[in-house]
Amino acid sequence: MNYNMLLFVLSQKNLALARAEVASLYPMRKIEEQYAFVDKPSNKQSFLRIPLAFTKEIYEILFSSSKKNLFEKIKKYDWNKKIKGSFCVRSVANEREIAGSIWQKIKYPCVDLEHPDTLIHFFFMKKKVYCSRLLWKNDYAFLQRKATQRPGFYPASLDPQLARAMVNLSAAKKNARIVDPFCGTGGILIEATFSGRKVVGYDISSWMLEKCKKNIEHYNLKNVIFAVRDATTFRKKCAAIVTELPFGKNTKSQDLLMLYSQFLENAKRSTNNIVVSFPHFVDYRTICRKTGWKIKQKFVCYIHASLSKDVVVLERKVRKKKAKESSS
Repeated sequence: MNYNMLLFVLSQKNLALARAEVASLYPMRKIEEQYAFVDKPSNKQSFLRIPLAFTKEIYEILFSSSKKNLFEKIKKYDWNKKIKGSFCVRSVANEREIAGSIWQKIKYPCVDLEHPDTLIHFFFMKKKVYCSRLLWKNDYAFLQRKATQRPGFYPASLDPQLARAMVNLSAAKKNARIVDPFCGTGGILIEATFSGRKVVGYDISSWMLEKCKKNIEHYNLKNVIFAVRDATTFRKKCAAIVTELPFGKNTKSQDLLMLYSQFLENAKRSTNNIVVSFPHFVDYRTICRKTGWKIKQKFVCYIHASLSKDVVVLERKVRKKKAKESSS
């Protein structure tokens, strides 16, 4: 049987968020704990164009088997078609025996346990075993772009892994436009650009935008647009708005609620899709309902023991026009 599925190994740091990130971009077939099964795209490289934040690895499933028939399947499989150059086998059970069986089937076998050209991994799940070949591994390069490692530093900056995930939750395709109207020092703009989207950033503070400019230039990012604009009045057509709302502890709660409401009301002029991070203490459900936004998904993200944020995926409520009554 030829498998037309990919296996995504998800991070358990925030499993719900990891699952949703994959589902936002790929046709997901099923979920088993920290594994997502995805239909293989017709273009073999298309799934690599948008790197994921909370996926560790992506594998091509070669075949599946019962535990009882595993070695019989291994002996019948044409390994020379899939193993090029050196190889390595990973398995939680019978690793040496499995590797030995594959070795015997390869014309010119060469094992490299540290840096193999081909990594074959056997995943044991319940009654099935999935034999797979590694296609992509997360290099976590975004971790080198934390706020403390950027020249335009500001302490209350979004974690780059979460910023990347929020951009992906928008389901925006490569080269689609993302707008961040509270861009601050540019964390979301940076991750959106590195993941292949076009970006526009606005902030009411020219001081913050100076820091944003330093960061954009530091990573030598091109075609990044940013300007002083008010999030409650800007207008820019885009695939999605992705933003972290300001949440100063010294700001009065009623002032924050008014700002959030005005922003969401204004955002309807630019897009039907928003991914936004709310501070946990805000009643955002009421705000969203009153401003005409439907909550599709929400995820709790813990920053530290006393602070958490809710990442919320919103879609605009579009009122259906009443069908005209046909004249008799």
